[in-house]
Amino acid sequence: MDETASVCRKLSGIEYIRLERNQGVAGARNVGILASSSEFIAFLDDDDLRLPGSLDLQTSALAADPAAGFICGAMMIADQDYQLTGETSAPKQSSGDVFWQLLELDFPVMPLSVVIRKQCFRRVGLLNNRLRGIDDWDILVRIAELFPALVIAEPVGIYRRPTPRSGQGSSAQAAQLYHALRHQLQLLRLPRVLAAPQSQQRGTRRRTVNRVADTLLWSAARQIPERAFGSAIANILTAIRLNPLRLLRPRAFGKAAARILAPTQTR
Repeated sequence: MDETASVCRKLSGIEYIRLERNQGVAGARNVGILASSSEFIAFLDDDDLRLPGSLDLQTSALAADPAAGFICGAMMIADQDYQLTGETSAPKQSSGDVFWQLLELDFPVMPLSVVIRKQCFRRVGLLNNRLRGIDDWDILVRIAELFPALVIAEPVGIYRRPTPRSGQGSSAQAAQLYHALRHQLQLLRLPRVLAAPQSQQRGTRRRTVNRVADTLLWSAARQIPERAFGSAIANILTAIRLNPLRLLRPRAFGKAAARILAPTQTR
């Protein structure tokens, strides 16, 4: 039984909005953005956990740097039972311009770890509810095109890593990453990309395709011993479809996957 409404009634300063029809994750987030009166926006899915004090930490840092569009922190990784694995996911880049890294899926960040300045949505628009599963990546790329980002090393939340059987949105990894690659073709039409040299545009696409292929092959190698054969086969076939030559470079899998798979880029 969903007791969200009754719990929210007991909390001061909380406005609970219930949608009468399913508008998808992006649609629900957009309703919250439009209803919010705050200068800052944060998202929290029902299977993620925020660490105490993390919002105060991030909003204070964002308020101190009015040029920044959003701030992201590290995430502690947990299994399906919320037991910490000892792993932490955080962007390796420092604060500043992160547009190209985000565009190339080389900037591990999730809604859980981000606080966004509301002004950014007035500049770039709301989340695209047609981009199921990658709407968060799309909006961050569009924001990063215009605004620098802040990156802090402190963990701000706990992310429950999906498995092929968990039913989370990011469980179908092959389909989701292939969807992201297809959408990247649209993002490559952003003004900042079109203003860049052709060699940079082609390099961005090539590196992203190879990174995704390596990640899928690495994931398949990890899933086979876990007997997740269906997901492993889907990952292998998608990787071959993207670039069959990546099968000849097994040493590259781990390095690429460590960047895109922690904690599984674009859910």
